[in-house]
Amino acid sequence: MDLSIPAEDTAAAAAFDRFCQEKIAPRAHAVDHTGVIPPESWRELADMGFFKVHHAEADGGLTVPWVVRAMMQESLAKACAATFLSTGASIGLCGAPLARFGTAAQKQRWLKPIIDGDKVGCFALTEPGAGTDAASIQCQARKVAGGWVLGGDKALITNAPVADVAVVFAVTDKDAGVGGVTMFVVDLSLRGVSRSRPYKKMGLRGSATGGLTFDDVRLSDDDVVGEVGQGFLQAMQTLELGRVGMCHFALGIADAAYEASKRYAMERRAFGKPIGRLQAVHFKIADMKVEIDGARLMARQVAWRLAQGEDLGVLPSVAKTYATEMAVRVTDMAVQIHGGWGYTDDFVVERLFRDARLGPIGEGTSEIQRELIARALLDG
Repeated sequence: MDLSIPAEDTAAAAAFDRFCQEKIAPRAHAVDHTGVIPPESWRELADMGFFKVHHAEADGGLTVPWVVRAMMQESLAKACAATFLSTGASIGLCGAPLARFGTAAQKQRWLKPIIDGDKVGCFALTEPGAGTDAASIQCQARKVAGGWVLGGDKALITNAPVADVAVVFAVTDKDAGVGGVTMFVVDLSLRGVSRSRPYKKMGLRGSATGGLTFDDVRLSDDDVVGEVGQGFLQAMQTLELGRVGMCHFALGIADAAYEASKRYAMERRAFGKPIGRLQAVHFKIADMKVEIDGARLMARQVAWRLAQGEDLGVLPSVAKTYATEMAVRVTDMAVQIHGGWGYTDDFVVERLFRDARLGPIGEGTSEIQRELIARALLDG
């Protein structure tokens, strides 16, 4: 595995990291308290090319090495995890299936403005009664003359309260099991579409999450993404890339907690010395470093293998499980190092701890990842 990258790409990643620390990070506290990502953050990220690097030049994107893309994602998550989550849901979970399976017309209408930062997308798979068990979705699209009629509810959808467009998964053949699910691209301004209020969440409060209701929404045949009946497979392929993104989400949060803890440990004094000189504290700092470096190496391996076009197997599940659970452990240690102050929002580690907790849940829970890993090891 060769993780070396050209000097110009290293410089680009470093420039993006500086931008995130100078522009995005100072807004993170307000994002958490207001529940709103400032429009200027979205615009500036688009202008920096962050949205473009996730897509091919043929679709209006920019070609950069996968490892550089990973570094940029980590930088954004370190600066503001909520901003990372919302932009990732738009350009990744919504944009990736449009890029992979969409028609030229669908790409022109929806993917291009998503890449340009002019539209916000979301990925509408989860329902009130169907999350991990995506094959049990109840949202239906029935065939009618000239198109389809969509009806049903989606829940826990990142960007739902603010999105312009959604890729929506609906049953089109009740008797076909997983082969009866189809993906549609849905303009959320259509008659019959309604949204819930943003949910009040434990963390990542600036990334608006909510529900979508489709009440006899009329769609055309041109709104089918890919082939009828292939939606379940398309969703699983999209979520594999989502798991890769969650590795970088977790690494960014953990690195922010690690850096904050090092600073605090050398500033805070007890018993006549910085608390970082006390074994109980500096062992935690050492453990953070070990955990982060291990998770980063796994994530970089995923990026390198993607660049080689290799089959990833269960590696995304392995890397996602370790990285997201690592971030919870590291942010917990960070709060402990900060003591009582770590339990207040006067210090960033309180927010980082809350934000990290989504990792073992989102894009497939840790339990599901372990199920996938075990099946591959025992049945393969």
